Amino acid sequence: MAPLTPHWAQPSHPEIQEVLVSSPTEFTTRSISRVSLPPYGVFAKMSFPPCTRAEKPTYATVQMGRDEHLNLNSDLVYINHSCEPSLVSLP
Repeated sequence: MAPLTPHWAQPSHPEIQEVLVSSPTEFTTRSISRVSLPPYGVFAKMSFPPCTRAEKPTYATVQMGRDEHLNLNSDLVYINHSCEPSLVSLP
């Protein structure tokens, strides 16, 4: 499996994040926040579009319900949204 190839205009959120691409062939691209937020602050709103529903979960999707996932389709994909995230999205 190859790293994600962006199909959206970059940068997509330059006012809130900087994307650092270490290697186009490795899974090392990361996001650095340009803003400081209080606990439960809003980093970015998720909207449809650019988000789209995903048919199945992948390393690049975000869970939005028990059996529902979405594709971010923006540079937000580079934030830590793993099983131990450093950023949490609340409804």
